[in-house]
Amino acid sequence: MPASISKSNADSPGFFGQRPWLWVVFAFVVLISAWSALFYIALNNQPEAVPLKHLSVE
Repeated sequence: MPASISKSNADSPGFFGQRPWLWVVFAFVVLISAWSALFYIALNNQPEAVPLKHLSVE
């Protein structure tokens, strides 16, 4: 191993490894984005309104 690379630096976790809460934030952002996309698609593609006859019970 070269002298310029220390063992502690080579074995240390990356940016996200040192901050695991960022994975939780990222997961919530993805989840909210997916729900928003589904609601947007559903609202723009609503089924046509069908008038219902009132049934008279005799």
